Amino acid sequence: YLRASYVDFVNLHSSFGSKLVCCILLLVFSVAATMFASASKSGDGEYPYNTFMVPCTVEVLKFLASSLLLQVNKVSGTGGSELSYSLENFLHYSLPAFCYFICNNCMLFIIRDLGPATFQILNNLKVITTAAFMYIFLGKKISWLRWKALIILAAGCMVSQLRTCDSPTHSSNSRVHGYFWVLLNAIISGFGGVLSEKLLKGRGERMESIHWQNMQLYFFGILFGLFSLLREGVKTSLGVYHGFNSAACAAVASLAICGLLVSFIL
Repeated sequence: YLRASYVDFVNLHSSFGSKLVCCILLLVFSVAATMFASASKSGDGEYPYNTFMVPCTVEVLKFLASSLLLQVNKVSGTGGSELSYSLENFLHYSLPAFCYFICNNCMLFIIRDLGPATFQILNNLKVITTAAFMYIFLGKKISWLRWKALIILAAGCMVSQLRTCDSPTHSSNSRVHGYFWVLLNAIISGFGGVLSEKLLKGRGERMESIHWQNMQLYFFGILFGLFSLLREGVKTSLGVYHGFNSAACAAVASLAICGLLVSFIL
């Protein structure tokens, strides 16, 4: 009995430790992605590369990483290894993938129009929309104390912008565009996060591999990225990665790691 209790105690603390490490890493890499994306801009404040290549490349990297992790789990026999091939379930991943595709593009637009610091502050607004969508779609009960905390968070985000009214660093037109992207990002990010959680946890007792679920999600992300590139009309003669610099590559790597960490945390 003591031995079983000790094993349960160790497993509990190791699980909590892994969750804590994932949360800390997500914080570090999300800030790093913001800073790298800002550093990738040219002197005129614009991106010297096609920004649609960023989310597309991120989805490809996440798909390859999930494929590798799935094979590792199969060989080692650890973790959920059940795979399903239902077309209906597969198509369900298209909507959250589309949401994440929009959010990744919104991040670049917000940084361009408002700056990295403002993006990090206003990005907290997605916490409010996520809570609202969790209440609506997942039936999560949120106490009045937590709603008040969310209201304070929203007020803090708005107040943080008042100090920039006297000495704006961006034109009024770009700020209007930036705040539009902020609002869109908050709504779509919250909606996509709740949909992902519902898909990842909605299997009941089935222990379907999270890597397999991620691969289906990232597959649609790649499709949306390729479609956007076709509409944009990439100049293949210059190369699809024309204008990419080291900061842009670092931003892509950081975003890919963030995406994988989010799925594990969910």
